[in-house]
Amino acid sequence: MKSERTRHWGGRWRQYAVVTGLVCAGVVGSLAHPATMTAAAAAGGPAFSLGEGQAVRGQLSVYVGGGSDLQVNLDERPVATQPEPSLPATVLFEADGVQSGSQRLLNSVWVNGTMVSLISEDAFGYATVAVPVPAGALGEGANVVTIRSGSSVSPTDLTKNHDDFTIRNVRLRLLGGNDLQDPSVPSSKVLPIGDGYPGGNATEEQVTRNFSMSVPADEVRGVSYAVDTHQLTDGPHTLAATAADGQSARVGFRVDNTPPVISSTSPAAGERIGNGDLVVGVDATDAVSGVAGATAVLDGRAIPVPNRFPVENIPAGDHTLAVTVKDKAGNSDSRTVRFTTTEVPIPRGAYDRGQVYDGDSSGEDAPVLVAAGDIACAATSRVTRTACHQAGTATLVQAQEPDAVAMLADGQYDVGTLEAYRSSYDKSWGAFKDITYPAVGNHEYAQAYYPGARADGYFDYFNGVGAASGPAGDRQRGYYSYDLGRWHVVALNGECGVVSCAAGSGQYRWLKQDLQAHPNKCTLVYWHKPIFSALTTIGVANPDTKPLWQLAQQYGVDVVLNGHDHNYQRYAPQNVNGQADPNGIREFVVGTGGVGFHPSLNQVPNLQVANADTFGVLRLTLRPTGYDWKFVPEPGDNGTFTDAGSAHCTAVPNGQAGR
Repeated sequence: MKSERTRHWGGRWRQYAVVTGLVCAGVVGSLAHPATMTAAAAAGGPAFSLGEGQAVRGQLSVYVGGGSDLQVNLDERPVATQPEPSLPATVLFEADGVQSGSQRLLNSVWVNGTMVSLISEDAFGYATVAVPVPAGALGEGANVVTIRSGSSVSPTDLTKNHDDFTIRNVRLRLLGGNDLQDPSVPSSKVLPIGDGYPGGNATEEQVTRNFSMSVPADEVRGVSYAVDTHQLTDGPHTLAATAADGQSARVGFRVDNTPPVISSTSPAAGERIGNGDLVVGVDATDAVSGVAGATAVLDGRAIPVPNRFPVENIPAGDHTLAVTVKDKAGNSDSRTVRFTTTEVPIPRGAYDRGQVYDGDSSGEDAPVLVAAGDIACAATSRVTRTACHQAGTATLVQAQEPDAVAMLADGQYDVGTLEAYRSSYDKSWGAFKDITYPAVGNHEYAQAYYPGARADGYFDYFNGVGAASGPAGDRQRGYYSYDLGRWHVVALNGECGVVSCAAGSGQYRWLKQDLQAHPNKCTLVYWHKPIFSALTTIGVANPDTKPLWQLAQQYGVDVVLNGHDHNYQRYAPQNVNGQADPNGIREFVVGTGGVGFHPSLNQVPNLQVANADTFGVLRLTLRPTGYDWKFVPEPGDNGTFTDAGSAHCTAVPNGQAGR
């Protein structure tokens, strides 16, 4: 047989045939990518759970609809079947705003009170979601299909925040291809599900939608055939079924119990890479069903294939790449290779935006920086006392008359697509876009934590659609610096799984070079996730950025700003180990930009002031030798908490360790 060859090489796929359909096996495969079952017969005749040309392996059950007295033949020979009172089916609906994958929210589909599957992927723009219903779930007559919004705790939890999305056109597709719908619910009617961000303490009525569908007896019954494909040769086979009334149908399928073969990988074993992009790819063949796809694990972190990213986005040194390729029947082949990356030279002055302030630097004219993160709810979210106050905080920013705005990431919830940024963030904080110096965070990356992950909506909004670089920095790196009066300010990428923060990484070496080139007496650095946080009991929340903090302290940085925690926290100066240190760095957490609150705060080491019920911004007046800070609350009946003070910059010259 002529082999099908798939080349997955540096982002290029060679096209291969795609066969749709769902194998209804005794152990159904992953439900992460459910496919709609296809029938091989004309309407009213026998129908198979196998799709035409589908590849199968191992032991499985094939279901045939059309009655309990069907005669089934495999390659023209009769086979033994078992009657089935409940055949498999598929639930289909169109959804907008499902964030099961990016937010790890446990949305689910139930049939007659039993969960049949979690929904494991996102769905936007009323994309069709297909969920297989296993044999045994349906009954004759009335059946209830339930679509349920879940939290991050469990599919049935009611206490925590739930996903908020809308659905329409819910139907139950039977094995023969007949679609059933709830006659009381028009297919075009849009139905909301969820508790409203940030939610919590939901009711069953808020997080579920039920649909009643009546299944005809002659369409729910059939037979099953248990087949061990190891007893068959690899290659094409045919199933045929004949009903008592003489109607018949046939379906061709392929048996494939032979794994694909990996011929090469990128990087190759022993390869040394010292510049440009690191390209992850694999070349594989499969002689029967064809290669379906590949996955990879780089240094213990799952990454997609193909993938590419600047080589300096991972630390220089030795690395391990494990690649797995699957064919369309589910067989797999794996290979592990080890390769080395070397330090990539950092161009002098790279990602430095220079002086962005044209006024005086002292007295009443000292530049004002306003900072906050975690800002805008989705445009469809409702405003409550404790959520979605981006418009109010935008009014507050305007009243401060800032010279610069530091947006401390997670500017747009829940996923920072360009459309979402334009529909909500832009209509509030977008008024200050020209003076905004943003940082990138986990929601901009849609909670993806692997090298090569993209935050395209964020960069498209701040830099321009498709622009490689701009106000938010280089699209593949996301870090940059600028001068504000006599202060040097650095925006870092704290999503260390995407752009490494480790010593030896490009970001670490760039920061060192940037701080060496700017021996300012006063320096401020910001990124999204704080190392130190009162949301934990021990005070340390995100240690991945510790190498950056240690380097910052070595070179005389005075202030670190973070968001991520939806509250306000101010710490006494401390070192990277969380020990009070008069020559350490003062951390401010300002996740109060409008989206909501994380109220559970603990008393942790060096925490001086904290609040979790007032939206607002941090106003910093950056004087030549020090700074004034003030937390300014949102106007109106939204809390009166404030915090203010002043501090001098540490006078140790940059570059001297052991301040």
